Amino acid sequence: MSQINLNKIGIVILAGGKGTRLNCTDRPKVMLDLNGKPIVEYVVDTLRHMGFEDKQICLVVGFKYEVVEDYFGDSFVYALQEEQLGTGHAVMMAEDVMKDKFERIVVLYGDSPFITEKSILEIIKNNIENKNIITMTSIVSPNYEAENARFFDFGRVVRNAENKIVNITEKKDCTEEQLQIKEGNAGYYCFENNWLWKNLQNIKTNNIQNEYYLTDLVHIAISQNKKVESVIISPEETFGINTLEQLEQAKQKLS
Repeated sequence: MSQINLNKIGIVILAGGKGTRLNCTDRPKVMLDLNGKPIVEYVVDTLRHMGFEDKQICLVVGFKYEVVEDYFGDSFVYALQEEQLGTGHAVMMAEDVMKDKFERIVVLYGDSPFITEKSILEIIKNNIENKNIITMTSIVSPNYEAENARFFDFGRVVRNAENKIVNITEKKDCTEEQLQIKEGNAGYYCFENNWLWKNLQNIKTNNIQNEYYLTDLVHIAISQNKKVESVIISPEETFGINTLEQLEQAKQKLS
């Protein structure tokens, strides 16, 4: 993996969520304290440890964005998402500040602090070496019971008879048959830069939530006969913090 030139990789971290279920009114969700530092700083620290420079990292901020900017200062690039219109819309907001600087764009989440260096490198390596337009990440759950119940909410990775990815279907849009699929979309992506910005504008909001899904890019790429592959990661890395209970669980995982 040493041959990967990280200087040509841009990182977009989605950090604009309100955190309504976390009773978070004075700061965005990603700035809640997790054992002594904001949730999003765990993601940032992982990237810094890998060798990424702050200027390669764009934080897409929204609710109470000034709290993020006051904490991190002006070392990062910022993009403002004034309305919460979905993950695809959030990445669109980063276009002006990221478009012409990199060969590939990795999308991460500020409320998911357990993504590892290994997985980030793997999706970049897969994207470069296999000349993929999109390298996504997925988890495989043996079932949706007990500790695996949370994976039931993940979008399903739909494959054809040749095991090629043909779609990602959000849980709320799934048929009963699709809900039985055990491979779920983990949500982290590496995109070929030029293709990403050109095709983000093709995302539509014709779904139940009326939002711009980043996952729709997978469908667009496949419809263009572009290469899309997935890297399987540990389910632990997908742990996101959306509730007070999950915040407590994250604290225990780190203690």
